[in-house]
Amino acid sequence: MSSSELRRRANRANNQADSEDFQEDGSDSCPVLGDDEMLSSNTRPQRIRDVRLIDNGVFTTKKTLAQRIRGRKNRLIQRVLVACHLAEPSRDVTFTQAQHSTKAAIDQLTAIRDGLFAHSQSIVNLSMAICSFTSNSARLHDDSLADVAAEGYKIRDCSIVFSDQVEKVILVQIDRRLAEFERVQSLIEERAKLVLDVDYAKRTLAVELQKGNADRIAERKHVLQSAQRDCERATRFITDHLKSVHPAQDDDMIALFQEYALLVAQFFKRGADFVRAEA
Repeated sequence: MSSSELRRRANRANNQADSEDFQEDGSDSCPVLGDDEMLSSNTRPQRIRDVRLIDNGVFTTKKTLAQRIRGRKNRLIQRVLVACHLAEPSRDVTFTQAQHSTKAAIDQLTAIRDGLFAHSQSIVNLSMAICSFTSNSARLHDDSLADVAAEGYKIRDCSIVFSDQVEKVILVQIDRRLAEFERVQSLIEERAKLVLDVDYAKRTLAVELQKGNADRIAERKHVLQSAQRDCERATRFITDHLKSVHPAQDDDMIALFQEYALLVAQFFKRGADFVRAEA
């Protein structure tokens, strides 16, 4: 048997072994890191040397303009193939759940903010109506109603102070939390693009393994490893953010409602004090 024939058989055997390993490892595009993996994430520091900081804070490898354009094209191809049922969608269950829960938290916080703002504005509107009513009463030139207009203006001024406190103490806290959750949401959406990169790289590697082209297989393996590294970095980055954003969410909201209720009580107490002082 010739040496060229032996080399071809060896290449076919290696490609078959690579293909089997690839199929065994292809259950998840970019698995979520567990706690143990998170703690040992510093065992491979060489992976994060050549990176750049993109707009939302996720570290990815440096890419040229042509590579970024090619990446967008590849993601589009992968989306179309999945939509046409010609490729398997990524089984990224945990981060899909995180995306849904973050979206639900954003909707909940937005509803709470809108509700508190509407309630505070109703108090301001009521105070303005009282002020308008007392001003009209003062025009009757009745000495017994002389102090009514002054009381109305004091209540109006109290409502303005109350509205300002709600804005600076309560709503600003909700806005801060909303910004945190919206940032996490944008990070998850960015990571979804990286998962598409991994899926595309896996699919093209499988094609080259079937063809048996050793040079192309090595190239596709390198692309897959690079995509997986970017996805792993994004996973760690988002996981750290989720740990700092989600805990004590219910307790924070209860404390916020209690703080708002205290401001409302203080407003009505001031109004009652004005009325008693003038009586």
